[in-house]
Amino acid sequence: MKLQITLKKIDWWFWAVTLIFILSELLGWSFGYLVVMGISALQVIYFWIQLKSMKAFDTQVRIVYFAFTLFGLIEVVRFPLFILLFLGTIMVVLFNRCGIALGLKHMPWNRQGLVKIGDTIK
Repeated sequence: MKLQITLKKIDWWFWAVTLIFILSELLGWSFGYLVVMGISALQVIYFWIQLKSMKAFDTQVRIVYFAFTLFGLIEVVRFPLFILLFLGTIMVVLFNRCGIALGLKHMPWNRQGLVKIGDTIK
């Protein structure tokens, strides 16, 4: 895997800031969890407005990620969930690889062809 840090892209910054607050949550700052939820919700809104569609592939990825953060409301699963989100977000920030995107591209509504980041599903 090749290191891919794209400082000029806003979506990279969304993920990088999210990663910092996930780490803060894992290190014991419980308010970090709320910040991660907020950033995730902001990403959904941002990409929905930018791409003008909830069906856009980038928006779908953010919706699923936000849904995962909501599972953190169940305190018992918060720590293991945030370990998974931490590892997944590291992959996005450092290597531009996203497990959620890999799973979503195989969903029936996204099978119209090879889905790429930035595509809108009709």
